[in-house]
Amino acid sequence: MQMHRPILTPHRLQRFILWTLAMLAWFGALMFVNAPLSPRHAMQRGDISPAWLTRAVTALLIIRALHILGRTPRPRVYYWVRNFGRRPSHFGRSLLGARLRRALKHKDPATHVARLVALLRNLDGYAGHLARCLRGRRRRLLRLTPPIAPATALASSPPCAPALADSS
Repeated sequence: MQMHRPILTPHRLQRFILWTLAMLAWFGALMFVNAPLSPRHAMQRGDISPAWLTRAVTALLIIRALHILGRTPRPRVYYWVRNFGRRPSHFGRSLLGARLRRALKHKDPATHVARLVALLRNLDGYAGHLARCLRGRRRRLLRLTPPIAPATALASSPPCAPALADSS
């Protein structure tokens, strides 16, 4: 009996990877060939952008890294901690790290698409690196942090005494 269900089966993950590679090939052919895009093709594909493709590749990379990690023991959860369940805004950026973020982007659109294709073709290598980082030093991202203490009043000089009114 299997105790935990994987996020995606390996077969489905492979199908998503191949579909994303096909979308990258289509997007590259569309953007870098001087052929007009018919409205029917645009409507069939929907809103496909380089940012959308980057998010799709990032999601596949994280899922593959979790497959490589297998089942990890879950940390003890303290529900009474203030701000429980809030992730810091830099969580996804810190999770990937600088090396993977550099591999996922480039200023030139053609090079950007080429890097995404190269990352998908070597997905196990990049996912293995991410899995090692998750197992080791980046686990501290998942720790619960205590709330920040309230600010204390700064010590300053006492206020000036009010001037007496001249009643004469």
